Amino acid sequence: MDIAKLYELQKLDTNMLKVRRRVAQIRQQQGESDELKAARAAAAATQAEQEHLRAAELDAELLSEQLVERIHDAEQRLMSGTVRNPKELESLQASIEALKRQRAGAEEAAMTAFQRGEEVTARLAREQAALAEVERTWQAGQEELTQEENKLKRIYAQLKQQRQPVVDRLGAPAVELYEQLGTRKAGVAVASVKNGTCGACNVSLPTGVVSSARIEEGDPVYCPSCGRILYDA
Repeated sequence: MDIAKLYELQKLDTNMLKVRRRVAQIRQQQGESDELKAARAAAAATQAEQEHLRAAELDAELLSEQLVERIHDAEQRLMSGTVRNPKELESLQASIEALKRQRAGAEEAAMTAFQRGEEVTARLAREQAALAEVERTWQAGQEELTQEENKLKRIYAQLKQQRQPVVDRLGAPAVELYEQLGTRKAGVAVASVKNGTCGACNVSLPTGVVSSARIEEGDPVYCPSCGRILYDA
């Protein structure tokens, strides 16, 4: 069995796995970030508040104008001399005073809405500027992620292309052993020997095992600890 080729296959598969995992991470990062969503929601809420205050100001101004007309009509009636009954005169005068109080309240409500609206408009400008900055940063990040993903896809295609000749060279029995072992060993069927230890489980290996692992072809040598095929590159 060509152990060197098995190790080469393992390196290809390990790199392909790394690429797939990174692509998965990129896809999780694509789409609107929490920061962008929060900034957009804040600006939208402030804009809604601004529109509400503008509507309240207009309603108050309209009510004030209507009250002005009603006061004018009531005062003309009072001054016309058509009402002579003292009780009616007193009632009409009280009605005029009540209308004036309502008008004063409407004008105060309009002014309050206007002043609050000015504050909210200033806050909205700040939030929209912040949103624009967050969007620019997010967009730049998205472009970088897209470029990285496209690069990784090209790398993955190259690795896949390199893998097939190795599989063909090994033959079905060796590949089957490799895949079965990889399934049981978290995708790592072949481990390198590093400074006399297994590169997968980091357990020190007997000298005889290390020597045997240097053989590129022949029967596989397994790690006594984790059971993976060993290869001393």
